[in-house]
Amino acid sequence: MQILTAAVVALAAYISVTSAAKCYPKQAAPAATTSPAVDFPANENTMVTDSSNQQTPTQLATQYNNGLSSVTRINGTIDWIAPSTEGSTDETPATSGNSTKEHASFGDITSGNDKCVVGDPNAYITKSDVDWVWTERMSKNVPDFKNNIFDQLVNNKGKLRYCVRWDSTNKLSKTVAAKFEAMLNRQFKAWNEWVIGYGCWPFETIEVKIVGWATRDTSLFDWSDDSLGTIYTTEKDPDGVPQCPDACYKHKGFAANADTSACEGEPFDMSLWPTLGQGGGAGGDWGHRVDEESMISTIDQEQSIIVAHEIGHGFGLPDFYEHTDQPNEDFPACIMKAGSSPTVTPGDGWMLRRVFEHRTRYNF
Repeated sequence: MQILTAAVVALAAYISVTSAAKCYPKQAAPAATTSPAVDFPANENTMVTDSSNQQTPTQLATQYNNGLSSVTRINGTIDWIAPSTEGSTDETPATSGNSTKEHASFGDITSGNDKCVVGDPNAYITKSDVDWVWTERMSKNVPDFKNNIFDQLVNNKGKLRYCVRWDSTNKLSKTVAAKFEAMLNRQFKAWNEWVIGYGCWPFETIEVKIVGWATRDTSLFDWSDDSLGTIYTTEKDPDGVPQCPDACYKHKGFAANADTSACEGEPFDMSLWPTLGQGGGAGGDWGHRVDEESMISTIDQEQSIIVAHEIGHGFGLPDFYEHTDQPNEDFPACIMKAGSSPTVTPGDGWMLRRVFEHRTRYNF
């Protein structure tokens, strides 16, 4: 099953939400490259915070006036738009005390001598909270799914190739487009810090390269050569949205290495899907759908909250929107807990480690 969950939208300042609670249908979300058939509950108002499948039904948006966030259900999962911080004194959680220059703290090491280092948290988040999240939120679906970002990195020896789906009528300059790759590399660096040296994870760096661009019309780009990757205009999904060629998608049908011999460009692992007016996002092993204007406005920031959050879903981490999604009311700020942190925190890092610890098919 494919892991799909949802995203965050980061603007320069968080936006307050004041609208009353309501549910209403939107236009159908464009299908992603690997979209399988999915059945949905009879009650379309049922809110689902994490899902094991990539899903592409009609979107439903639900907005709450509780001062916390505006939540959008996209592709069958919950997606946050922007939390309200009006009157809040909360600050961005500090994480530097949990890290060294080489890797994040290993906490209380529980592995024996001459074994791959594993441990339990001793700061920021409790072991019991991390264990609860694994048992209650991830253990049923994550271990058996064989195409998440960990799998792709192992298969590619620490490298990932992306194709960009420019789902917008806004023009994109080469100067800005050239920043996409560096932005993705920064997000993976923030996540990878938590597995460097942990469990014998062999990749101290993750190399991300953009190899293709899909657009409705080449006139939306102010460059026409392949210096940033092959430009595609002919292939579209069932909703007419430009997509990168199926022939180039390495994981079609959840394969570790699908046949890409017919690819006219360079094969890719995932898609970065900036969408005009998305107002939210979605993420999974197939890539990350994000709000185009939000992503562009934060393209130079060290961490892009929306993209980093979506990458977390690609690794297998769930959302934490409802109180029932969390072990207790003291669950700390995490980038996966929308609106609580704009950066990857030790809470996110230890949950990532739990996922990695249970990937028993790796033997480093």
